[in-house]
Parts: sequence; C-alpha cells; structure tokens
Amino acid sequence: MMMGDIDKHSGTWDSSSKIIHSGIKAGPIVLFNLTEKAQGDVVILSPFSRFMATSLSQRTNVLEYGVMGSMLSIPANYNHSMIVFYSHHGVNEAMREWGQSMRRAYNRTIEHRLNDVTINYLGYYTDNGGYYYYHTETELNYEETMIAVSQNIRLPFHYMQLDSWWYYKGIGDGVREWTSRPDVFPDGLPAVRRRLENIPLAAHNRYWAADTTYSKNYNFVIDTANDKALPVGNDSFWLDLLGEASRDWGLILYEQDWLNVQTIDFMPTRTDIHLGHQWLTSMGKAADQVGMNIQYCMSLSRHALQALEIPRVTQARVSDDYAVHLCQQRSQWNIGISSMLADAIGLAPYKDVFWSSSNEPGAPYKGPTMEPVPDREILIATLSTGPVTPGDGINYTDAKRIRRCCNENGLILKPDRPITLIDALFADWAQNQGVTQGELYSTRSAL
Repeated sequence: MMMGDIDKHSGTWDSSSKIIHSGIKAGPIVLFNLTEKAQGDVVILSPFSRFMATSLSQRTNVLEYGVMGSMLSIPANYNHSMIVFYSHHGVNEAMREWGQSMRRAYNRTIEHRLNDVTINYLGYYTDNGGYYYYHTETELNYEETMIAVSQNIRLPFHYMQLDSWWYYKGIGDGVREWTSRPDVFPDGLPAVRRRLENIPLAAHNRYWAADTTYSKNYNFVIDTANDKALPVGNDSFWLDLLGEASRDWGLILYEQDWLNVQTIDFMPTRTDIHLGHQWLTSMGKAADQVGMNIQYCMSLSRHALQALEIPRVTQARVSDDYAVHLCQQRSQWNIGISSMLADAIGLAPYKDVFWSSSNEPGAPYKGPTMEPVPDREILIATLSTGPVTPGDGINYTDAKRIRRCCNENGLILKPDRPITLIDALFADWAQNQGVTQGELYSTRSAL
C-alpha cells in the first residue's frame, strides 16, 4: 500500500523467483538488465484498463493477468487489457515514458495538480505523527487548539488538515457519520472556520461502517461480515457530502484514507466487477463538480492506476505513517521509489507530516519519540513536489527551519520533478535480493 511503498520489493528473475506476493496488492512490474545497471533496457508490465477488477498474479514462475478470481460474474462483451512497455533509457525515464503513455490514453492532465493550493503552499497537518493527533493542548478542546495553532505558530499556512479525530465512528471503527462531533468542535465547523479567518481546510475520511447513518437516505451496499459499507454511487451521495463540506466549512482537499481496507476487507469490491470503479469515479466526479481535489492514502497500485480516470486526484501518500519513524526510528522518509509511480500517473507524491524539532515533550505516542534529523524531513518533503506539512506542537515549532522550504507567502520552492532513486541503485537493490544498499536521489529543475 501507500502507492506501493510498503510492499515494494526487488530481486533477480529466475525459475524460483517470487515476483508477485499478492495479486490484489500487485502493481506494475519493472524488468531491467542488471548488466546495464538498470540504465538501459527496461520493460514495464501493468494493467491498461479495468484497474479495480483485474490483477497481475504469479503461479510458479509464470506471470498471469486477468479478472480477479473472486469476481462472481463477468458481463457479456466485457473487455480488459494490459500493456507491455519498452524503453532503453533506464528505470527512471522508462517509468516517466510509461506514465506519459498511460496519461495520453486516458486524456489525464495535471492541471489540477499544478493549481492545487495544498500542493503549492505550506499547510499544517494533524495526522498520525503530528503533535495534535488525538491530542489537544492542555485544558483546551480541539476547537481551541486549532485556533491556538493558527494564532501562535508564525508561519504562512494556507490550509489546515483535520484527521480522523473529528467525526463519528461506528461498528468496526468505520465512519458512521462524517460530521463534526460537538465534543470536538462545540461551535461546529462553519464557526471554527470563521474563527480561523476563513483558512481553507483539508479533511480525512476512512472506510464506511456498516451502521453508517447515510444508508438511510442513500444507496449503500453493506458487508455485515466485515462491518463495512460503501456508497453504490448511482445517487447524489458524494455530491451532497462534498458539496456541503465545501460550501459550509471551506473544504478544499478530501483525503480518502484506508483505501486498502475498503478494497481488501470488503467483499463487494472483490466480487462485483464494477463496484470498485464506480466508487472511485463517482467520488471524483462529485469533487470535480464542487471544485475540490482529492488525496489518496493507503492506496494500492490499482487505486493509483484508477486515478488516471479521475483528474481531481492530485496527490497520494507515498510513505508509511510518520509516527513509525518517530516511535520506532524506521526510515519513513525514503520515498524515492514509490514517488516514481505517483508522479508517472500524474500525482504529487506526499511524504506525510513531520516535526521541525527533534524532541516535542507531551506528544501523544507511547514510549520515547524523537525526530533525529528534522532538516532531512523538511528537505525530502520539499523535494517531493507534494504537500509540505509540519505538525509540530505550538511551543516546539522551528519556524526558521521550516521557512527554508518556501517564500514569505508560503509558496513551496520545489523542483520540477520529485526526487527519485537513481537507476544504479535499483540494480544494487535487485542484486541484493530486495535489501536496499542506501539512498541516493536525483531531481531536476529547468531554469
């Protein structure tokens, strides 16, 4: 998931190789010549259509492509296709060329990506790794905490993000109702936005609970075995949901998280050949009608490819949660491989929230937490070409350090291309059976 970041792997291909570990999670396969250090001949195999209903899988040493075996029926005249793409320009350029071919086939532009406020300007985030993730300032509620962040952190934030702590949850911790709880925002989100001096908002959402209140008035398919639900997409649900949020409380970015769970742990998306496509395209069409952009999070490669048909998806998380880095010192910042897929499809890679200070006492995480290299976090986020979003506590924000990424108005000073792993290290990665031998990135800007 995470645009392929968490399940990415590499190795040499022979009769005993296990290239694909899971068909539903599988993404594009990139084959290259080790003798050329991944800087010459490259072949890319990927689905070319019906992304939510088809898979690449493997049986012994044979790669297989087709409709997911769990689908209950295939309608008459149903068709799907895959692409075999060749380039002699090395892995990085081959991925870009493959992506350009895919985008041309679907008339996928990057207009909305280029004009997305949340990509171009500095924002503030409260997701897993942020100081205010399910946590507020002492003796303040969330409403007062967000106001305090806006008033006391001296940085030119152009938007603020509300993570999963603000709405109602139901069975299985899914979304029962995507509206603000009075214990979180006593005055309601419209009033909060006014107190924030009308700064735009980004907001998180997850999978729908089987007891969602929306199923009373809209068409939902319910999976009682897995305690989840999904809007069927043939009514006004998405337009009503996103339209109200845009109109009433200034939502400009809808973050659809837990895409993997809504797909893998929800039988209807695995048995209905049209449902996955209908779900995501209905969401995208509604977002387009209200002028809103979408961020994908915890996406499988199939979601990334589906975004070819949804131009309002402008960005995608390409890393694990920042909290695993703070708490376990795992390298969550190394996004040089997953960024290639996102950018090829036309999406801005998002590194996730970060701290600008090494130690922030009182953060809501178990055990010791530390950011060993804050400058690296800011640098990687800036060079990713995606959102740059500190999530420090009010008293621990290093504004001087963060300001290096942007101008006085908060415009991010980013390159033309996201940083990606250089070709030669792909060869080293494969030769060492999927064990990375270090991180060395490159990018490009035209002056």
